[in-house]
Amino acid sequence: MYQGVRDQLEKTKIIITGIKKNRRLGRNAGVTDLELSKMEEDCKRLEALSADLEKVQEEARIISEKTHEVLEGLKKKTKNAKRAIKTNYDQTWWIKFGITDKK
Repeated sequence: MYQGVRDQLEKTKIIITGIKKNRRLGRNAGVTDLELSKMEEDCKRLEALSADLEKVQEEARIISEKTHEVLEGLKKKTKNAKRAIKTNYDQTWWIKFGITDKK
C-alpha cells in the first residue's frame, strides 16, 4: 500500500473513532451518521482497491522480469547467429542474411 494511502486511511480512521467517541458522550461533531457511514465505506473500499492494485503491480513485475529474460535470451541467440554467418560467409554475403554491419 502506498504511504499516502496508508497515511490517509490512518487519519480518517482516527477521526471516525473520535467522532463516534464524542457522539457517545453526547457531543455533536457536525458530521451526520450518513457522512460517517460513507467515510467508513470509503475506507474499506480504498483498502480493497489498494490491495487489488498491489496484486496487479506484482503481476506486472513478474511479467516484466520474464519479458527481460526472454529479451536477453533472444539478444544472445541473435548475436550467435550473426557471428556464425560472419564467420562462415564473406562480407559481401552478409546483407543477404539481413546483416547490415560494415565490419
